[in-house]
Amino acid sequence: MIKALAIVPYEGLYEVMKEVTQDVNDIELQIELGNLNEGVAIAKDAEKNGFHVIISRGGTASLIQEAVSIPVIDIQVSGYDVLRILTMVKGFSQKAAIVGFSNITQGAGTICKLLDFDIKTLTIKKEIEVTETLANLKNQGYEVVIGDVITVQFAKELGLTGVLITSGKEAIIEALEETRRIYKVFSQLQQDVSFYRTILSCSKQAIAILNKDKDIFYSNERFTKDINWMKVKNSDTINNLIQEIVITRKKIIKMVHLNDSLWKITACLKGNYIVLFIENNLTNESTIREGIYVNAIEIHTPDSTFSPFSGKSEQIQNVLKKIEQYSKKDDAVWISGEKGNGKSKAAQLINQNRRSQSELFITINCEQLTAEQLKEMNEGLFLTLTDGVIFLRNIHKLNLYVQKELYQVYTNGNGKKLKWIVSSDENMEDKVKSGSFHQELYKALAKLTIYIPPIRERREDIKDLVHLFISELHPKYGNGAIGIRQEAMEEILKYSWPGNVQQLKQVIEELFLQSHTYYIEKEEVEALLGRIELKGKKDGLFVQIDINGTLEEIEKQVIRKVLEEEGLNQSKAAKRLGINRSTLWRKLK
Repeated sequence: MIKALAIVPYEGLYEVMKEVTQDVNDIELQIELGNLNEGVAIAKDAEKNGFHVIISRGGTASLIQEAVSIPVIDIQVSGYDVLRILTMVKGFSQKAAIVGFSNITQGAGTICKLLDFDIKTLTIKKEIEVTETLANLKNQGYEVVIGDVITVQFAKELGLTGVLITSGKEAIIEALEETRRIYKVFSQLQQDVSFYRTILSCSKQAIAILNKDKDIFYSNERFTKDINWMKVKNSDTINNLIQEIVITRKKIIKMVHLNDSLWKITACLKGNYIVLFIENNLTNESTIREGIYVNAIEIHTPDSTFSPFSGKSEQIQNVLKKIEQYSKKDDAVWISGEKGNGKSKAAQLINQNRRSQSELFITINCEQLTAEQLKEMNEGLFLTLTDGVIFLRNIHKLNLYVQKELYQVYTNGNGKKLKWIVSSDENMEDKVKSGSFHQELYKALAKLTIYIPPIRERREDIKDLVHLFISELHPKYGNGAIGIRQEAMEEILKYSWPGNVQQLKQVIEELFLQSHTYYIEKEEVEALLGRIELKGKKDGLFVQIDINGTLEEIEKQVIRKVLEEEGLNQSKAAKRLGINRSTLWRKLK
């Protein structure tokens, strides 16, 4: 039985591999999620735990090959994989380019020519070339980048839409076949190596093989037992011996004093490795203390990459223009709009465009913030931070007392040295006029403003958003729908989307998961939106009423919501609310 570990760089590949390997009987396969260096750490542990083969993909596979001695099978990008992604992105209206190593771009370029796809193809030779290549594409007006995990990651960091070339079942099946072939050869080599290791272990000499950095590549049991290498590797005696053998490239035999004992060392150079044969010439035993190895602790900051705003409408282009302009300033930025419209993502984009490596981005959820917590932050966090960005999410949720306290924090020395970004609903000027929001705090934080309109007011953006969401779902869930039928898209465009972009994304994700074909069908859209409408009427799922305002403001929100649900029919809305039409009209003024 072949004991194999698959280290996959994205969640979708995990699911596809589970499905493909359900009926595989000759391979005991374990699947772990890990990308690049995270995958390398998993691979090193797997080697220690007796796995025979590691299966991975792309850049992660390349890094693992350098880190372990067991075979690493690279899941190749097949023509089917490239064709699938190219078919999916042809619905994008933005300029698109493929960026990657030759194993991706050669086949992709040929397919683009055959199918007459207007997609530029660029080949890179080193990972460090990715950022510069993508920056040049962005300057040339490209907005969509297709490639491997690392390409997509850098693309999103630059504000581009990254589309991952996912691996299909065909590539996985081929990788499993390669696993069987490689294991057969490698198992025979392992038997040979095991035989020679047994011979070396029986030797009375301490034997070690070192690399150019004097780290142990191999050592027998006697060496491990008698030599504290961590203690002696940087001694003058060892350094002089290694320097001499590297220069002369001849076998050297010396008597040296190590660990309070006299040792005979025979050293020779084999390629880039130094072989040491060590014998203790004295009968007294040295005291050997075992080296203590402490695993390094890595602290990972949350992934800051995210999908950019997508669409060609004048409204969203104006939002993007302001984000770019305000990213060059340190003034406070106030972002307003309905719930689910991407205010937090706009804040992240501003921060991403202007942050330095030393700055922290701290999000404070104002609906949960108390005066006591704010005081603790001012005396601790705000006092110690020399720079950083404070994002006050949903500031309209604060009560008046905390608003006043926040104004004092902002105007004193602690607050002024930080950068501030704020998000709220779209009715802040009314709140300020009615006295339900602190006027001076609003003036202080709303020096630069961005309003994100709901998607029902910019329906021309919906198509681009749908294609964007479908492309993002492939790395998450594996290969599924690659597009949406025109008649299905028309149903999407007709819907009012009270939950805005967030609701649209949730719906596309559900459609993607339930679809059994390559294209989302009209009937599937109609059924899902019908269920949402019914559920919304039953429990007010997408009703967004802010109860922090005045009674008059809350009343207006209720009336507007009922009007929207009744198709702006004032007679029906008034009847449902138990008032006449003139009263309804007066209350909306």
